[in-house]
Amino acid sequence: MKKFIFLSIMIFFPLNAFAVCNADTTFDATVTVDIPKPKGFFSGTPKPSPDVISEGITKAKQSVLQKFISKCVTERNKLDQYLKVKETIDSQTDSFVNVTKSKQDQKDLKLNVKVRATVNGKLFESLLYGGNNTASSSNSGKKRKRMVSFFIARKAESTDTKVYDNKVAKIQKVEKGVAAEKNATTDGTTTVVNKEASAFKKTVTGGSTEIKQRSSERAWVIMPSSDLNNNIAKTLSNNGFRGIRYPSFAKRCGAPPSDIIEEEFSTLDKLTDDTEAEIFDAIAENDRCNKIIGFVAIGTINVNTALVDKVSGNFTVSASIRVDISQIIDGFPEVVASIGPVQVRSQGLEDNEAEKNALIKAGEKAAQEIVNSLKAQGI
Repeated sequence: MKKFIFLSIMIFFPLNAFAVCNADTTFDATVTVDIPKPKGFFSGTPKPSPDVISEGITKAKQSVLQKFISKCVTERNKLDQYLKVKETIDSQTDSFVNVTKSKQDQKDLKLNVKVRATVNGKLFESLLYGGNNTASSSNSGKKRKRMVSFFIARKAESTDTKVYDNKVAKIQKVEKGVAAEKNATTDGTTTVVNKEASAFKKTVTGGSTEIKQRSSERAWVIMPSSDLNNNIAKTLSNNGFRGIRYPSFAKRCGAPPSDIIEEEFSTLDKLTDDTEAEIFDAIAENDRCNKIIGFVAIGTINVNTALVDKVSGNFTVSASIRVDISQIIDGFPEVVASIGPVQVRSQGLEDNEAEKNALIKAGEKAAQEIVNSLKAQGI
């Protein structure tokens, strides 16, 4: 009788062996958002506004994030860290969740949003630990210098649009010549022929048409920005960037006052070279300011004229954000981030409410973009 010996081999895999994630790993998510019913009399089914679609994509990105964490984040300490800063991370999905495909379909007052997306794991981890990765761990013992931030908000008070007539360029070709005419007389025996010459001119008209597009000029007015700057400074502070209000900085360090900067931004949408140089010279030439100030963030938020949304009936306003961030290195400014233009859109029952909401939303977006950009660089 033969005996068979069965050899059982057990191979142990680490728990996260099957959770292989890389930059190309994709995640699918589907969410449903409500479509507001227009106020007043409205027949038919309303179409989703850009804000509703944006809300759906944001929620879909957050769903992608949860799938990414479930599959790819298996270390206990990272999970614990995520739970500590979950609200902050979830609000920043636009910066590290990249949608490769998206589709929307509507059923009555519901909008289904489907996305396929990838996740930038390195940026997620950088945000997870507040930028305290390898690039910045060597500087962990150093005290981070303060940031001077100054934002100008301006809105379009009026828009002058010119429509030009088509410009027609005519081409004329002129040909000149001489034509001979004959007259004959006779007395029965002799015939006399007289020749007369007459000039003629032939004109050919042709050419081309130049179409010039309409041109718009906007008149801008400065909006009150104290609340805007305070909110931005608060967001920066909550993320570890200690700020200095520009008026205080200008008074203590000898920089150009706020009204000069507001005047330049209202007309030029940027600082003149001389004013920008004066700001950085004030930091470099003042020993006290040079020791405590390491960053300067200056930006503009342009708020367009409020328009009535055809779907919701509310006023809607779009705002454009642009920010330049410089780091003071060895006394000289070095641009470390240039953000924008970033577009945001907001609504309100009245035009001034829509403008205010757009300004708040733009300020939050600008501050978060600054934080994300600096932390991604390990600053």
